[in-house]
Amino acid sequence: MKRLQIALLDDHAIVRHGLVNRLVQEPDFEVVGVYSRTRDLLAGLAKDPAQVLLLDYVLGPNELDGVLLIRALRVKFPQCRILVFSTHHDAATVILALRVGARGFLGKGEDMTQLIDAVRLVASGAVYLSPDMAYRVAEATASPCDGDARSREDALRFVSLSAREQEVIRCYLTGMTITEIAEKFNRSIKTISSQKASAFRKLGVMSNNELFKIKHIIEGV
Repeated sequence: MKRLQIALLDDHAIVRHGLVNRLVQEPDFEVVGVYSRTRDLLAGLAKDPAQVLLLDYVLGPNELDGVLLIRALRVKFPQCRILVFSTHHDAATVILALRVGARGFLGKGEDMTQLIDAVRLVASGAVYLSPDMAYRVAEATASPCDGDARSREDALRFVSLSAREQEVIRCYLTGMTITEIAEKFNRSIKTISSQKASAFRKLGVMSNNELFKIKHIIEGV
């Protein structure tokens, strides 16, 4: 039997351990790489290619993650299919991840059986979303036509942000400062400030307080 080669990246040891223990129970699965850091993942995939990569969307402040990591992986390893496995699964994040090359998105709260099904589906060439996630993504991209028009309009504005603007706003909403975001993505403070200002214009907000007031919309709550 030819086994499906799987790699995974997650910065939490307990999560890695649990995933590996479950994946190796499948006779047709082979875990070829388990990584906690982006640099190790990139080096490992070059040495031991994987057909499917289970990828945590948000890593530590010194790690390349999110949209930028997905894009880098798509360039370096175009044959590797990416299944994002994350606690961050608002509609805007899911849409953006799929747009830049992920082949599926799974919340960490889902059952392990769904994870196994998702891995097999993504490996077959299909795109995986849970029914609930697919519904929320469809709602976020639908044309406004009812009392929730304003919320949908704001959500769509968020989705329309560039990849870098979206990363800046996502980090900013988690409490990171402009300086910390600049260090994380190896950009100048001036560049991060400009990207934040551009995102504010697209979102229609004028201040930090206004941004946090629409946080629930941005996160698809």
